[in-house]
Amino acid sequence: MTSLVFNTPWLRVRSLPELAPTFLRRRQSTRRCFSVVACSSPGSNGGDSVRVRFAPSPTGNLHVGGARTALFNYLFARSKGGKFVLRIEDTDLERSTRESEAAVLQDLQWLGLDWDEGPGVGGDFGPYRQSERNALYKQYAEKLLESGQVYRCFCSSEELVKMKEIAKLKQLPPVYTGKWATASDAEVEQELEKGTPFTYRFRVPKEGSLKINDLIRGEKGLSIDVLLLRMCDSVLKVSWNLDTLGDFVVMRSNGQPVYNFCVTVDDATMAISHVIRAEEHLPNTLRQALIYKALEFSMPQFAHVSLILAPDRSDSSSNFCVTLIKQYREMGFLPQGMVNYLALLGWGDGTENEFFTLEQLVEKFSIERVNKSGAIFDSTKLRWMNGLHLKALPSEKLTKLVGEQWKSAGILTESEGSFVDEAVELLKDGIDVVTDSDNVLLNLLSYPLHATLASPEAKPAVEDKLHEVAASLVAAYDSGEIPSALAEGQSGWQKWVKAFGKSTKRKGKSLFMPLRVLLTGKLHGPEMATSIVLIHKAGSPGIVAPQAGFVSMEERFKILREMDWEALNKSESVPLESTAAAST
Repeated sequence: MTSLVFNTPWLRVRSLPELAPTFLRRRQSTRRCFSVVACSSPGSNGGDSVRVRFAPSPTGNLHVGGARTALFNYLFARSKGGKFVLRIEDTDLERSTRESEAAVLQDLQWLGLDWDEGPGVGGDFGPYRQSERNALYKQYAEKLLESGQVYRCFCSSEELVKMKEIAKLKQLPPVYTGKWATASDAEVEQELEKGTPFTYRFRVPKEGSLKINDLIRGEKGLSIDVLLLRMCDSVLKVSWNLDTLGDFVVMRSNGQPVYNFCVTVDDATMAISHVIRAEEHLPNTLRQALIYKALEFSMPQFAHVSLILAPDRSDSSSNFCVTLIKQYREMGFLPQGMVNYLALLGWGDGTENEFFTLEQLVEKFSIERVNKSGAIFDSTKLRWMNGLHLKALPSEKLTKLVGEQWKSAGILTESEGSFVDEAVELLKDGIDVVTDSDNVLLNLLSYPLHATLASPEAKPAVEDKLHEVAASLVAAYDSGEIPSALAEGQSGWQKWVKAFGKSTKRKGKSLFMPLRVLLTGKLHGPEMATSIVLIHKAGSPGIVAPQAGFVSMEERFKILREMDWEALNKSESVPLESTAAAST
């Protein structure tokens, strides 16, 4: 269990043990000091159960950093048979909205991170919105006031601004000077009678140290001696002295509690055993530790996860192209791929395996394998990871997803049928994200023949008597050979190609490359036989939407009939680009 030893006038008075806690409200110069050691051990919440929480602020949509924090909490709870609690930290009344809260909940549900307690679920430790827990915060604030561990501060905004200005002139940290820390009872009563607004400030010890045995970072010392905040690779040390901390506010003059006070009271009263959060919260631990001890709460175990870094290794979210889970969902990413990738941002199972389902992550996850160093967010790898999960879907589900995408994008008139089935099977290797399917299908349906023939890469094919193959192909189409072969499907088409190769005395690349160029308008693409048959099927009524820009087989042969091959072959006197432009 977490062990704490405080040497303070209000907890364990060493220098003047005969003095009562009320002494702290009087004008004295006693030196306050403390020492805290927080050691990792199970059951720090007074039992053996694991209880973790994810506590977003509903001031916007869920971003990738918050999603990873939620995921690590979820995986830890599930792997330990514990509880995953969702708590909404909405004390920022100006920025918090129910719309943002709903958006965050939707993102969590989309990721598959279902919570055991929280909004919409309930639980024994509610309410689960901080805005609904004000009475609880006031109760504990009054408890601290009665014990002398907080005091009323009647300083006006102007006085506080002046304190900061003076501190700046003296090159000191801008912290509260302690004007009301030693006020007499009479002075306090006088201000109360006048109705002067006041805040509650916590009495911070004058010196001491705090050591945390972080589950990710190991033992970390936070001493009130020297301010030091360094982040270099995996090294993170945080320290404070009195000048940089000062007596801090726990309740504002409007009666609203501040973040560190709320979090401490909530985690303690909700019996949270482990606090897994981003390393940016590590400096908050000092204030929270003081409040934990003052209220005689047991501290949970802490695990501070490193930041997610942009490709340039900065920790600025502005350097990310996309940061919101909502955006990835709208872009066609799968929740399975997103969860898998987020888990790998700072964690691995010790093998070279990188493909995990959510169930496998629960089985493999351990907090000890979370890295101290920051993880680079690589959008290319995220796409690749998503592609793996997309291709791992049952064929029926993949076809349904892609078919619905094609219909919603206005490419096809229907989301299912034999054309959709065959097209998905042909094109799925080129799809990493569902929305990629739009481009790969549009590419199949397009016929950029002139642009292809004008490219340097097409020159060998053009010089290999491409015009002769085109003439034979047009003749075969006009005679009905090609339409009949295509009507029989792939077997009929392949049989015809074999006969066509014999009649033109071509085989291998010299046969297939001209056919690909002339019939698809491209030098490269998916398997040719299936592609040609699909292009033929796409010409059937009611399959391709009019606005899709589809060039039917009949239209392709019309273009071939009108092609000026003589001009195209005069590449030295007539540039290919000019020929293509004129043909277009």
